[in-house]
Amino acid sequence: MKNKELIINLIQQDLKHNQLTAGLRRIGLEGDDIFYLGILELVAQLMKVPNELCIGDRWNETYISFMDEAIHFEITDRSDSLRPLAEICYRQLKALIDYHVT
Repeated sequence: MKNKELIINLIQQDLKHNQLTAGLRRIGLEGDDIFYLGILELVAQLMKVPNELCIGDRWNETYISFMDEAIHFEITDRSDSLRPLAEICYRQLKALIDYHVT
């Protein structure tokens, strides 16, 4: 599996996970700190995000905005419906990196 595909798959799974934790919040079960997977950090590492871009900056905000968007998708037993959102997320994150590096 290529690095890009791995990253998109990780984002896709994080979108799915975010759907599930948001659903738990809606029914009154808190636990984001317990169920946090740290995928954002893995994606940043795999994409070689410069530290000054990643920490508390637009890159993180962009990633999190896609996690928030996932709650508007139907929750299914598979994450296939989230694939296009994961791909768009990847492209936007990469664009931020490319813009920062140049």
